Amino acid sequence: MKWTVGTLLKRATDILKGRGFRSPRLDAELLLVHSLGFKDRVDLYINFEKPLTEEEVEAYRQLIVRRAKGEPVAYITGKKEFFGLEFHVERGVLIPRPETEPLVEVVYDYLKDRENLTVVDVGTGSGCIVLTLCKLTGGKHRFYGIDVSRKALDVAKINREKLGCLNVEFLKGSILSPVNFPVDIVVSNPPYVPVGDSRLEKEVLKFEPAVALFGGKTGLEMIEKLIAQASEKLKPGGLIALEVGEGQKEAVTSLLESSGFRSIRVYKDLAGVERVLTGVKS
Repeated sequence: MKWTVGTLLKRATDILKGRGFRSPRLDAELLLVHSLGFKDRVDLYINFEKPLTEEEVEAYRQLIVRRAKGEPVAYITGKKEFFGLEFHVERGVLIPRPETEPLVEVVYDYLKDRENLTVVDVGTGSGCIVLTLCKLTGGKHRFYGIDVSRKALDVAKINREKLGCLNVEFLKGSILSPVNFPVDIVVSNPPYVPVGDSRLEKEVLKFEPAVALFGGKTGLEMIEKLIAQASEKLKPGGLIALEVGEGQKEAVTSLLESSGFRSIRVYKDLAGVERVLTGVKS
């Protein structure tokens, strides 16, 4: 059979659809764009009737085999879009998600009319939060990203170079332990999934780092520690902004209040989930 871009794309989509993936067509398109070295998905349709070589077909087939086994597309291609920016990702580092974009929006709204603040991103992972904030604000603040994982910090530094955010500093350590300076904003997408949560997708459980996902039996263990440390490190009037899991709003609000935070606000994501909480240090 003589394969074209169109016929190969249809075949790959059918395979992934048969495996029960949520977005088989999109996955197939993204992998084919990557495999053929195209700029974007539009190129697929411009070249829909283009015949492919045996080598091109085989290279793509290997990618589809990996995806069919559950490996996330972002790990296969080594990249993931977040807030309109392209981030490098690797196995061992959490894949940026659209659910985290509201967290960035909330912190950006706070930063945009201010200058010379110190912002610390805890559990920075790929650096997607702190680097996006740096790009959005033109680097007019001091930015730090902290992670316990050396792998994550290596990936974050690659993204720092890629995005030209050279004023962002990355520090290795647990929660806020590396911080020995006054802080205006603590932002974090901490591990908040309860261990054993049946809602977690199998491919996430199999491929993404547990340390970035699980927050103990209740999902709140890391959040509780982070709030306690943030109450010590933040300046009076400083802001904490957290991404939380579905149904965790009340518990996290209580933790914030008991640690001396006031003016607590809740923000929903596009799915209507109460996803972001902020508080101001008294």
